[in-house]
Amino acid sequence: MSMIAIKHSFRHRSIIDRKNFIEALRTNRVLVLFSLALIGGMMFGAIFARNAGMTALDKLDFLFYSNFKTRAVQSITSVFAASFASSFIFIFVCFLCGLSMWGMFIIPAVLFFRGFGLGLTSGYLYAAYGFKGILFNLAVILPGAFVCCLAILLAAREGSYFSRRIASCGTSPESGTISSQKMRLYLLRFGAILALAFSAALLDVLFSACFASMFSF
Repeated sequence: MSMIAIKHSFRHRSIIDRKNFIEALRTNRVLVLFSLALIGGMMFGAIFARNAGMTALDKLDFLFYSNFKTRAVQSITSVFAASFASSFIFIFVCFLCGLSMWGMFIIPAVLFFRGFGLGLTSGYLYAAYGFKGILFNLAVILPGAFVCCLAILLAAREGSYFSRRIASCGTSPESGTISSQKMRLYLLRFGAILALAFSAALLDVLFSACFASMFSF
């Protein structure tokens, strides 16, 4: 194959890949926007952590399960319960937002707040313990937190879709009402999301059991 043909093939493939990427962004634009809200919260939390201390983390511990000093000494059951509870709170809020026509406007704030907690913990670990804090964050906190954030993003997407359906029914009579079948599907999807959050809590337990005892703060 000649060099010109190779260049043409590479250029053609890059154009196709770019089109596919743009189309994927358009198809999942809601999820992309919610991801940006989550990332924005993480950045703000990391910046805020420069002036935050353990007192701030202790106050937010129930929501974010960021009390990294107790992970090494807590029982497996306690670690799992705290991790799953922190996920459940945000998923449940997204579920309730989906049942309101105004919920679609609240959900981005929920994601920003969740990202803020993760950024706060990560930023504080880096500011207080440097490279050691980064290693602890990567080995113990982030694996479970990543799956947890994925579950919350999916919950936000489902809640936003259902909230828009309710809003369309309220503003347009010909749109009809929410059928029992759609409500059942909504519940089933959130059940699957809770199963993902359950997996995130198990992952959190696994990584905490394997690596948390290796660190001392």
